[in-house]
Amino acid sequence: MAVGAAVALVGGGAAAATSAPSLPAAPEIDDPTQVHRIAGADRYETAAEIARAFPEEATGTVVIASGQSFPDALSAQMPSGSAGAAGGMSRPDNAEAAGLPVPMLLTKQDTLPEATAEALSDLAPSQIIVVGGTVAVSDEVETQLEGFGAEVVRVSGENRYDTSAEIAALFPSGLPVLYLATGTDFPDALTGGARAGRDGAPLLLTDPDELRASTAEAIAALQPQSVVVLGGSGAVSDDVVEAVTALVPDTTRVFGANRYETAVALASSYEFDSVSYLASGQDYPDALTGGALAAYYGGPLLLSRATEVPAPTVGALDRISPQGMVLFGGEGALSDAGVATPLETWLPVWVDELVVQMLSFNDYHGHIEEEDGTLDEEQDPDQNLVGGAVNLSSTLDALRTRSFEDQTLTVAAGDLIGGSTFVSGLFQDEPSVETLEVAGLDISGVGNHEFDEGVDELLRMQEGGCHPERGCFGDEPYDGADFQWLAANVVDKETGESILPATEVRTVDGVDVGFIGMTLEETPTLVSPGGVASVDFLDEVETANAQAAQLREQGVESIVVLLHEGGYQTGTYDQCEGISGPVVEIAENLDPAIDAVVTGHTHQPYVCSIPDPAGADRLVTSANQYGRVVTETALTISRSSGDVTRDRAYADNHLVLQSIADDPEMAEVVDTWVARAEVLAGEVVGTVAEDITGDAGGDRGIETPMANLVADSILAGTDGDDEGGAQISFMNVGGVRASLLVDQISNDEEAGEVTYQEAYNVMPFGNIIVSIDMTGEQIKAVLEQQYVPDRGRQYLALGVSEGFTYTWDDSQPEGGKVSDMALDGVALEMDETYRVSTLNFLQQGGDSFTAFTEGTDLVGGPEDLANLVDYLRANPDLTAPESRVDGL
Repeated sequence: MAVGAAVALVGGGAAAATSAPSLPAAPEIDDPTQVHRIAGADRYETAAEIARAFPEEATGTVVIASGQSFPDALSAQMPSGSAGAAGGMSRPDNAEAAGLPVPMLLTKQDTLPEATAEALSDLAPSQIIVVGGTVAVSDEVETQLEGFGAEVVRVSGENRYDTSAEIAALFPSGLPVLYLATGTDFPDALTGGARAGRDGAPLLLTDPDELRASTAEAIAALQPQSVVVLGGSGAVSDDVVEAVTALVPDTTRVFGANRYETAVALASSYEFDSVSYLASGQDYPDALTGGALAAYYGGPLLLSRATEVPAPTVGALDRISPQGMVLFGGEGALSDAGVATPLETWLPVWVDELVVQMLSFNDYHGHIEEEDGTLDEEQDPDQNLVGGAVNLSSTLDALRTRSFEDQTLTVAAGDLIGGSTFVSGLFQDEPSVETLEVAGLDISGVGNHEFDEGVDELLRMQEGGCHPERGCFGDEPYDGADFQWLAANVVDKETGESILPATEVRTVDGVDVGFIGMTLEETPTLVSPGGVASVDFLDEVETANAQAAQLREQGVESIVVLLHEGGYQTGTYDQCEGISGPVVEIAENLDPAIDAVVTGHTHQPYVCSIPDPAGADRLVTSANQYGRVVTETALTISRSSGDVTRDRAYADNHLVLQSIADDPEMAEVVDTWVARAEVLAGEVVGTVAEDITGDAGGDRGIETPMANLVADSILAGTDGDDEGGAQISFMNVGGVRASLLVDQISNDEEAGEVTYQEAYNVMPFGNIIVSIDMTGEQIKAVLEQQYVPDRGRQYLALGVSEGFTYTWDDSQPEGGKVSDMALDGVALEMDETYRVSTLNFLQQGGDSFTAFTEGTDLVGGPEDLANLVDYLRANPDLTAPESRVDGL
């Protein structure tokens, strides 16, 4: 709950709010391995000591609230600069003017305690804000306060809710977030007040059972972008949340099973390595006044019982790994034996730890627009809509609020470009690169699709320059990627050097973290081999281990591999059920010096621990596809050794929910590219009379109508004597990236019409069609390679053109599954020569169809998309081709 709540919290507006005030550095603590306690003899003295802990520049305004009845004080985390001249209150014009939280002192109803008076003398504020009416703080106390030479202003209403609304009115309208908590049971509001104060946002109290008029009016006047409701339905009813949602649609509830767990849910959105604060959850004044100090320094406030730290609180602190611990209140509030002493046993471990946040994803494939994207039902039973660059960027930004800016890195595991959607692919994936730059990507390993158009095009994507044939797509030449692709196992055949850097080392708070980027060794079988003829793809394990050794020679102990190879599991997106596939063997053989492996290629989500050769568990993660999932890994590193502490590191997969607020900068980038593409996107190029299905998103191991249709189009473009003279054509199902559906409307066309964009979605790779001579025996060998037992996907089917048929018997052994090949009803002769056309990708041995490479007399043909468009135009009202294979 806490992790999800944190993402919901910051996604709902607190991420933006956090940057409103400029938070000061955490307080200096002489020995961070020892608990620092701020306490006095009673609540009034403790409040006074907490107020004195503020720096001098923060004490110009002081809040005075009742220490006997707390509701009015709950929402009194007020920013500096709130009190205006002439005894009135001023409303700041913007968030920056709201300032930072100010100290809060407590008073009795009818007299000012001596400790409070002494604190006021020491602090010498120029403004004193009294919170609550005379029942809470009497006129006599107000008169005493006027004796300190400060401007005294009272903020009050007829009751706690009205007072809260009056305080909220001091804040500017249109803030990113407003917090809402019950006014009848206080703990949620205590920790929520600390969070609200940090964010420069108001905390508004509500009747738990109904949204009172004054509260509703305050929300309507403030016009927040989002509302965060604190606590479960027992604290704030669903009816109230529904009423608030009617006013502010982006309303989120953050809660736990009790006050301690609700505080944990709030704390989970704070930065790793924060100085943390602890107060009693059983007696509230210390948390009330201490919350202002926690808010000022931007640290999380957690709650504890007097005699023991609750398990959820311990878990939250263990996640944060605090670099110091401040307790509010004396031993009666938080005992030495049950609270302070246990914390001091854990603090040395936490203080030695540097938590590096690593955000990762893979297989983006230029999916910059929002789609009706979901994960498989087994992976996400709720079938949330996910993906889109605007949401990927917002999700990353939301997660980054859980880390200090210089302790977070964003990495990827390849296939960021290639195999892309229409808008990005139409412009050589320059849109994909730009969106990834906006999203804050730092480093990526290369994937096989980075080589779809060869080494030279990948280098252009990294370094910049206009496309050699298509030129520039904007007013200025493409300036290259500001993130770095790594290609440790892709080396030039002549020099033996990697074509891009093999590794990159980032220094994080004085500790070096090394990254090794690689694609799968099988990449030449997955791309057009002609484009990678100048390079070798080396073994993943041997390469990574060699690079890890070099990094260690440089003194780098924390090492991460970004590997474009993956596995499969049967659980949900954040699980690891029955992990299988190539990544398992690779992970089991990577050097133990490697601390984590970020993977891709199989488009599967998982968070696994796979033992290394020494038997120690090591994190192996993957984040699905198309920017629909982000992995957050906490690389917990010992500052003393510089190495990852494996049993202290952990990872979670987060859905990139489309319900999160869009990143406005990203939206502008996407809109720009979409507008450029729309000129070409909506042109109608053909029609279909029925759905024609069976693309790479389904089972790639069976014959499909779409693959057969594309094979027909290939034959139509190559069957003329001057076109290649083809008789038989083949198309791999995996290369067919979309289906053609009657009711699929992409650009306001009529049902059944096929647009240029939809045709592009079918054939996005830019392959060239070629024709070759092949014997019947060689054709049979090609068809037998639809099953390759040691391939990542054992079964990969081929679509075949009209007129060609054969039988597939999977019960037969490898090499003997194909029989009865015939062309126009006439059996193929094994030693006879036939003209065959296909993609250059397959002709050069792609997808392990190496028998194609035995063909001779190669003749080039049209580009695959242009050929498909010509076929669609020449053949209106297409229907799904009948099966041409018996048994597959």
